[in-house]
Amino acid sequence: MRTYLAPLGFDSRRVVKPVLSEGLDESDRVILLQPANSSDQSEEAFDEVKDVLTQVVPDLKLESERLPYTDFVETTLLCADLMQAAEGETIVILGGGAREILLPLTVATFSNENHINTVLQVGDIDSSVRRLPFLNLRSNISDAEATLLANLTDLDTPLSISNIATELEKSKSTIARHVDSLESEGFIRTAKEGRTKTVEQTGSGRVFLSGRKPNDQLHDH
Repeated sequence: MRTYLAPLGFDSRRVVKPVLSEGLDESDRVILLQPANSSDQSEEAFDEVKDVLTQVVPDLKLESERLPYTDFVETTLLCADLMQAAEGETIVILGGGAREILLPLTVATFSNENHINTVLQVGDIDSSVRRLPFLNLRSNISDAEATLLANLTDLDTPLSISNIATELEKSKSTIARHVDSLESEGFIRTAKEGRTKTVEQTGSGRVFLSGRKPNDQLHDH
């Protein structure tokens, strides 16, 4: 079972295309997020989505959630509630719809990554459907772990834990402990090559570092 959450504007293709790219069956649920005030165009868009998707799954559960678009915080919380209440695999579609809905949905998405399986983006430039990585924006890692994460930016990764320890003049046990912590936060990824574990920074790690003040990025000297 999948639960799709998607903002709906006037272009029904921005919902239909990503939903069909992931697949659809009788147990799935599609929740379309729209502003509280309705218009003829928004109703037509809903009907267009329904017409296309019910051709694939006639008994599809297609719903509309009307959100109070003038209250950013309330809309964000309502989006989070929908994510936390979703059943099965949860897929969020970021694309289309009014900005007053899309922005709160985006904030809720990256604040509730534990409740979401997949995030899709529909491009404005080429209308392609892309999978987005999850970004951990709320971590509170130690200074030592932040130092290692920042130092990895300067190293030619992927590197083994032994090589990182040598480059940074640290013990392997210390590096391994910090690697485990950073990997649990999604800031680095590791891979096994034989008996060797290699380490490299993730996009989430790079974004996290970019948000820290310069004096918070504690490189060893």
